Amino acid sequence: MTKAKHDRLLVAVIAKLPTVAQWPRADRIAWLQVMAMAFNVVYGPCGEIRVVPDEAEIDGGDESTKTRHEVSAGNRITAPTPPNPPQRFYVDRDGFAMADGKPIAIEDLPDGTILWDERIGIECGDVAAILWRDVGTTRRSLPPGVILRPVFDES
Repeated sequence: MTKAKHDRLLVAVIAKLPTVAQWPRADRIAWLQVMAMAFNVVYGPCGEIRVVPDEAEIDGGDESTKTRHEVSAGNRITAPTPPNPPQRFYVDRDGFAMADGKPIAIEDLPDGTILWDERIGIECGDVAAILWRDVGTTRRSLPPGVILRPVFDES
């Protein structure tokens, strides 16, 4: 398990919490929105959280376009899922090629995919050291349009 981050940005936003008993609703919503943005900056936009007031119309009201978790000021939490969520392709720290937690073959990589490399050290960026579901390692290059990138470049 990774260690929790103690980021100065998150500490600064939390320090802005008021000490008064009466905190106007609009100010609470604004603070929660700033905190959600701070989480996106510190932890990355993956699994973004949006804070919206109850009366706000989200994404034009079209339920099919909601792809992120949405937290409303009225204490409702919804987590709509898209019909076909995009897969995240990566090489885990042990060197296994994965898609959303499942081992994959090199043929499973669609054109134009970014393959995120979570390995550290000398193997990071080494295509020949990737372990594939069906053949183990291979000297073949990645399919056309597939890019191997270190995970610290993910944004």
